[in-house]
Amino acid sequence: MIELWAVGGYSLIGKNMTAIRVDDEVIILDMGYNVGKVVEYEGSEGEELSKLSYEQMLKIDAVPDDRKFHEGWGKMVKAIVIGHAHIDHCGAVRVLAPRYKKAPIIATPFTIEVIRNTLEGKRLPNKIIPLNPSSKYEISKNITIELVNITHSTLQTAVVVIHTPYGKIAYANDYKLDDNPILGKKPNYKRLKEIGKDCIALISDTTRVEYSGHTPSESLAREMLKDVLLRYVDRDMGIIVTTFSSHIARLSTLINIARRMGRKPILVGRSLSNYLSAAKRANVFSTDAEIFGYKRQVNKALKIANKDKEDYLVICTGNQGEPNAILSRIANDETPYRLEPDDIVIFSCTTIPTPVSEANRSIIEQKLRSKNVRIFKDIHVSGHASREDQKDFLQMLKPKHYIPTHGGIDKLVIAADIAQSIGYVLNENIHLLQDGQRLVIQE
Repeated sequence: MIELWAVGGYSLIGKNMTAIRVDDEVIILDMGYNVGKVVEYEGSEGEELSKLSYEQMLKIDAVPDDRKFHEGWGKMVKAIVIGHAHIDHCGAVRVLAPRYKKAPIIATPFTIEVIRNTLEGKRLPNKIIPLNPSSKYEISKNITIELVNITHSTLQTAVVVIHTPYGKIAYANDYKLDDNPILGKKPNYKRLKEIGKDCIALISDTTRVEYSGHTPSESLAREMLKDVLLRYVDRDMGIIVTTFSSHIARLSTLINIARRMGRKPILVGRSLSNYLSAAKRANVFSTDAEIFGYKRQVNKALKIANKDKEDYLVICTGNQGEPNAILSRIANDETPYRLEPDDIVIFSCTTIPTPVSEANRSIIEQKLRSKNVRIFKDIHVSGHASREDQKDFLQMLKPKHYIPTHGGIDKLVIAADIAQSIGYVLNENIHLLQDGQRLVIQE
């Protein structure tokens, strides 16, 4: 028998956690933060979640509520597999994994290093197993885990495939189909089509499902940034770019453009430092650009950059307007870097569609405009599959059952509509779940 428990991520974007039971063995897929609640807490309380206990994290709704699952299936958990390095998929490992301490944590090397950074020197009781993309790991005689390379907005993202005696289950919770990635390999289409010959179920994200067409390649974002930045090669204003800290390919692009402009790139912010150090340890990306993570280092670097703005390109945290991030501190005059009229701020990102992020972005943009700063927004391409990508992916894997996730009911319904357009039937082989619900996939 195969059964799915939708622990988290089926009622909203984030807080991802799915469990798959194969007879009397259970695999947990992802343990993620509710990013909106994390930002809300850190902004209002002024402290990091790393100091909070499991009970405190549950109270503020920052992590999946696994209590019923733990009571029902907890003793059967054989492994925890993390699909990629975004905190809405791996952030809660720190507090949830010890509840399943006999289960090893399996993920790509980069994802493992990001998880280690979230621990801040603490040790987990779980064994940690790095597994390269295009590799397999045997959990038991009945279950083998395979990681299949896919593209996304962070490195070493994988489609997790669970091999069982009943067939294969594919978990693609965040992906795009990028045939021209800046870093890393393009999706392993050949292997995905092979898996499609015996795919019982596909569990996949719906983050961008309402957008028509195909999500463009990251190589387009590189051209967009060049188009904006290179027109200011001979200008002496300050230039700040903010983007997602986990987007190593985008950071690589910005470092290269800065040097082409004759400017020195400096990267400031703790999460930037964490992701780049993880990439270096995992041997997937390294740079000789200077990186500053802690407050004293950041202020010292920004003081130097402020004296000769035309010589520097500042790459910083705060793309969502987070109150304690570097960009907000600059906008609030809390650093030595002073914004002046006609300085440029580029948001190489979109706003995460949560009330907290939308409010924070509005606030910081108002502050920047009050200083007569020039703002460029949405210099970005998404890391998520759009409508036609979703259809292509379904047709590639041909799952017997389709379970959309990683979105509110509005997104799940659109995903169901896409599946219906190619022959799937709602409540027969399309299953719309909410957090806490269970589904028997194979008797």
